Amino acid sequence: MIKNLIIKKNNSLNLKKYIKKNHKKILKKYLYYGCVIFRNFKVKNLKEFQSTVFSSHKNILNYNESSTPRTEIKKKIYTSTEISNKFTIPLHNELSYSKKYPRNLWFYCEKPSLTGGETSIASTRKVFKRINKKISNLFKEKKIKYIRRYGYGADLSWKNVFNTDKKNVVEKYCKKNGFKIKWEGNKLITEQTNNATLNHPIHKFEIWFNQAHLFHNSNLNKKTKKAFLKIFGKNKFPRDAKFGDNSNISYRYLNHIRNAFKKEKYKIKWKKGDVVLIDNFHISHGREKYTGNRKLYVIMTNDNNFSF
Repeated sequence: MIKNLIIKKNNSLNLKKYIKKNHKKILKKYLYYGCVIFRNFKVKNLKEFQSTVFSSHKNILNYNESSTPRTEIKKKIYTSTEISNKFTIPLHNELSYSKKYPRNLWFYCEKPSLTGGETSIASTRKVFKRINKKISNLFKEKKIKYIRRYGYGADLSWKNVFNTDKKNVVEKYCKKNGFKIKWEGNKLITEQTNNATLNHPIHKFEIWFNQAHLFHNSNLNKKTKKAFLKIFGKNKFPRDAKFGDNSNISYRYLNHIRNAFKKEKYKIKWKKGDVVLIDNFHISHGREKYTGNRKLYVIMTNDNNFSF
């Protein structure tokens, strides 16, 4: 399957010029597969990557409401993740726990890992079809409540997540985007309830689009969960997920969902200079464990279509 996603040329060919000249061909592949891998093009550094993406899209996004550590390396270019290479990152759609999510993800590989470090991908349409209808209908009916507790000694700070150190700015943002919030001194608890599925904006087919399986405490390894229970107590994990009516989500349901992702999983093995375009609705992504000094960067855009 992965070989169908690759557009491979020689490394003297400028990617920005190639995209402009071959717009229809690229768009056709992108719309069909939800992912395009540009390999062996002339993309020498982050500046050329940035120029390529910025020339193709009008709406380039900042990274707000983050759930993992990121660093902005250049204007609107972020590290893909700073989670330890010892952990696998499960398949997910970027910011699908939020009401504000990107349409497209552009990744650039400056340096591949020595071993592992593949980006895993899966079709959210196929994942949705694999999920038992009784389970998917329950999630659709009840929706998902995401709970985050900032400042309690774990996870990111609210200042990092909301990109401000001003409480009134956070309160204004949360009110606008449907959060319930509670301050405890300089600590913050947020709750936001969102849909479990969406219809693809172009194809209109239904997709599985949430992060219940990541936010729920069942995603923690045994050692971490035991430590968190001791430190925070049973219902006070730094982040968690429940149904929208505040009822608990069954571990059995979440394991069933994780298994659906697993059955649709493919892996992209990175090469230096690779640029990968992902439809954030159609394709979920994750990361395998790795060794070495892997350097991968991302730009997020919100165009329903390309602007070139």
